[in-house]
Amino acid sequence: MFKKIVLFFLFWRFFLFIPLFIAQAFVEFRQGYAYTSPLYFLSDKHSLISNFFLSPWANFDGVYYLLIAANGYTANAGFFPLFPLSLHLTTSIFAPDKSGLPFHSIQYFTALLLVGLYFLIALIALYKLLRIDYKDSVALSTIVFILLFPTSFFFASIYSESLFLLLSVLAFYFARKKRWILASLCGGLLTATRLVGIAIIPALICEFIKGEKTLFKTKALPLFFTILGILSYTWFNLQKWGNAFYFIETQGDLQNNRSVTTPIFIPQTIYRYIKIMTTVSPSHFEWWVALLEISTFIFTVLMLFVAWKKRLRLSYIIFGAVCFLIPISSGTFTGLPRYSLVLFPIFIALALVKSKIIKTVYSIVGIILLFILFLLFSKGYYIA
Repeated sequence: MFKKIVLFFLFWRFFLFIPLFIAQAFVEFRQGYAYTSPLYFLSDKHSLISNFFLSPWANFDGVYYLLIAANGYTANAGFFPLFPLSLHLTTSIFAPDKSGLPFHSIQYFTALLLVGLYFLIALIALYKLLRIDYKDSVALSTIVFILLFPTSFFFASIYSESLFLLLSVLAFYFARKKRWILASLCGGLLTATRLVGIAIIPALICEFIKGEKTLFKTKALPLFFTILGILSYTWFNLQKWGNAFYFIETQGDLQNNRSVTTPIFIPQTIYRYIKIMTTVSPSHFEWWVALLEISTFIFTVLMLFVAWKKRLRLSYIIFGAVCFLIPISSGTFTGLPRYSLVLFPIFIALALVKSKIIKTVYSIVGIILLFILFLLFSKGYYIA
């Protein structure tokens, strides 16, 4: 069965090169957004990275991950450390004399190989996790639905999504096997990967109580490891910038209308999007991004509801719901099409839906949007 997963992965990976070819032939890079591409930072314009099949994988946030991996933190505290640290350490092994050079081809190819490996292992681990409770068809359908999600190209890009999915799935897999030390270590690493990784803390506590019937056992002590990742990063922020929560503060400097001081009620955000959809002209690209964001919000809410109705494991629902609530409580759905990508419980819920029509429509729309969105992303158009 693992051969099928590898074949699905390879077919998906090959498919993603098609929009790059079409984009190069017919679409110009978005004017005024050259800084979102690694090409903007290349001193050697004839570098291998400058090939149109290669450079788009680090557009937007990928640029900053590569800069942090090469030079450490000078700013950009909003990008959590584990992913760029893994890039730095891996590059140091293969090319120690090049590890401090951002956008060097060795660093770049190492990053691409690493995210691909993270994602492939994550898919295999997810299959093994799902086979604990579900038949083979549900496990494979879940994987296919993840691959067909309109923003799944982020799993192949130099972003933290692939590592985040891997660590979250492994944390649950080890928890289901009652290997609490390994589950907690994966959880701790997850909280050092993204802020929403803290969702693993209540999820693992729930899983422990379900398996052990109580939280008051010495077996529960490793669960404290789950908070060490984010605690370590807050300490680093305190030492470097004098503010333990500077990584949250910097999110407010990204000009995305995200509130970092007080939570915003979700109905307020929905109202804001209704105003955008009714007052901004569809001729503006941002109108379509807003449509994508509100559509992703609706889809994720529906799938979390289905997960509850289908009695998905409570720890999975807690993890998905907390991961979802953190970004949408900031007053904007900006980035949601990417943030929802790692919420594997919503794809399990979709696999459990009995309607073949719904699954077929999702697959067709997913393929079309995946093609269009990656094409635009490769040419400097912000997607998520």
